[in-house]
Amino acid sequence: MNKYTDVLIIGAGLSGLMAAAKAAELGKKVTLVAKGMGAVGLSSGCIDLWGYNLEDPNQVCQDPLAEIARLCAVNPQHPYARVQDVLEESLLFFRRVCQENGNPYLDHRGGNWLLPTALGTLRPTYLAPASMAVGDLQQVRGVLVVGFRELKDFYPDVLAANLKKSGVLQADCPLNTLMVCAGGGELTPNTLAHRLENPAVVDRIVDQIKPHLLPGAVLLLPPVLGERWDSQVAKNLAEKLGHPVYEVANIPPALPGQRLQQMLLHHVKGQGVEVVIGCTVNGARVADKRCTEVLATGAGKPIKISAKTVILATGSFLGGGLESKPGKAWESIFRLPVEIGHEKWSARDFLSMAGHLFNQMGIKVNEHLRPVDKTGEVIIENVMVTGANLAGCNHPIEKCGNGVAVASGYKAGKLAGEVGE
Repeated sequence: MNKYTDVLIIGAGLSGLMAAAKAAELGKKVTLVAKGMGAVGLSSGCIDLWGYNLEDPNQVCQDPLAEIARLCAVNPQHPYARVQDVLEESLLFFRRVCQENGNPYLDHRGGNWLLPTALGTLRPTYLAPASMAVGDLQQVRGVLVVGFRELKDFYPDVLAANLKKSGVLQADCPLNTLMVCAGGGELTPNTLAHRLENPAVVDRIVDQIKPHLLPGAVLLLPPVLGERWDSQVAKNLAEKLGHPVYEVANIPPALPGQRLQQMLLHHVKGQGVEVVIGCTVNGARVADKRCTEVLATGAGKPIKISAKTVILATGSFLGGGLESKPGKAWESIFRLPVEIGHEKWSARDFLSMAGHLFNQMGIKVNEHLRPVDKTGEVIIENVMVTGANLAGCNHPIEKCGNGVAVASGYKAGKLAGEVGE
């Protein structure tokens, strides 16, 4: 089977979906192919821009955009330095798409939210789904942590104990826990979320919670308040209880990440993007520094795809976008060189605050996101690289993975949209 498209995007993660959304908005014929669903469905669903201060990594960053500007000045090889020109523009675009699809994302007056997690720690993030956007916990008059007896891997007592130790609450702020029953046997988060779409089940939960409410209390629940991105479960629960209700960040796979993924897929399909999941890209043909054909397999049949622009959004080692063997790493489709930069790929301490160097490995690009060699020479002129494929970003430590994905995907889609007929 032979296909032709203006823009071919390989990968269905956050950067690939952002690229598809922007290129389609600019009127391009867009095809997105992926062997799987991408890592965004495994994420918290939040958009981390920059977590901690450059000078003091123990301090939460109060102004991520300003901190990124300082970062780009001292580290021009960081992916943010390649997308700084569109960073704020990309965030506005992302929020508009979310708002239009009934899944609003909120900022915190230009700073980072400090969102409670299922472990009772506080995670900094720049944009949060409305269902998770807990305000300043220092100002609340009480907290009730609610769990479900049918749900494994969420323990209200653990959350409450660690939240109390964090010192974020006022000393006299009541902090209580409660286990409620949704009915039935053991449930997964997805199954419980589906059950909570039933108003009768929500009413049953409300009846169990109401006797334990204190005036002015905020409720913290696991991220199971509805399946879809536009679910009204959290809103309905809050209205019936007369108290604010929020989901906390949980271990992956978490529903807020899945909701974001499904919302973006819904959006790009509505924009006319052809999405082919279960399509494995095996290689490509390159001539005169241009990709002339991408070779893939879908439904057991070979597919040849030609495109004016190819956007590589296949992720890092976890997603199979990068491959390695001892002492060497490479990109899996075009065999693009991967910057290693150090003999030691990992730290001796698994939880090292300096992170592991293999997380910084990736493809070096120029300001147009085109892959370049060590001398800065463009390797393939009609290929752009986005997201976790990019070199120089230690996102688990820097707390910037989804921010880089949003900005680089947006910029690639915008540049692809500017390619002439």
